[in-house]
Amino acid sequence: MAQAPLRNQPLLDAGEVTARLSELYRAIDEFNAGWYFESHETLEEFWMVTPWPERQFFQGIIQLAAAFVHVARREYPGIIKLLDLALDKLRQFSPGIFGVGVAVLIADVERARGDFASLGPERFLEYDETRTPKIRYSRIA
Repeated sequence: MAQAPLRNQPLLDAGEVTARLSELYRAIDEFNAGWYFESHETLEEFWMVTPWPERQFFQGIIQLAAAFVHVARREYPGIIKLLDLALDKLRQFSPGIFGVGVAVLIADVERARGDFASLGPERFLEYDETRTPKIRYSRIA
């Protein structure tokens, strides 16, 4: 029997979300290592089956990773938009969730967004990559 498409999968319950947090932490480690596309991919399946409101948190991390995929691909359009979308979602979870320091992450993302906005589409490749946000966390599961 063929597997149902991912978007037709039942949502996880709270215990199942907690049991799969290693996927979140792997995605964070990938993000922090500069593997933005891989981070996005690692979290995608987990995000699709996570219930609200936690689903919004995972989507915020995915959008943050996607913004930096755009940077790596040298595609300015979308960077600011994705950073704004990520911030909108992440703000709902400040100061933290699942051991992730969301308040600190928000400050770092806001700084990066300001840097990109100041550089603009003509100079965004001058972005100082040492200022790229790092996601700090302590495993809870």
